[in-house]
Amino acid sequence: MPVPQHALLHTVQDRVLDLRRWLDYDNNSATLTAYLRDEPVDPRWLATYQRLQSDLLRAVGHAHTPAAVHTAERRPLTSPPSLVPPAPIPMPRDLG
Repeated sequence: MPVPQHALLHTVQDRVLDLRRWLDYDNNSATLTAYLRDEPVDPRWLATYQRLQSDLLRAVGHAHTPAAVHTAERRPLTSPPSLVPPAPIPMPRDLG
């Protein structure tokens, strides 16, 4: 039985909250900054971060509905927006 979309989105919110709480705890946010700068980090910290990130990405993947992708693919193509700026609106002093 398929899981309702709202339940899948709720799971995504839960995983985001898990990651945010973990980053707010202790010195994890500063360690993330160090990791992103290719500085060495504790292997246990890295394993926890990778698990939380993987859980979040998996939840997002499950919440992504293939039906929405197929609907988007069937939409008619529209012309791209014009890159020409609109003509200036004449001001009352210019009309006169």
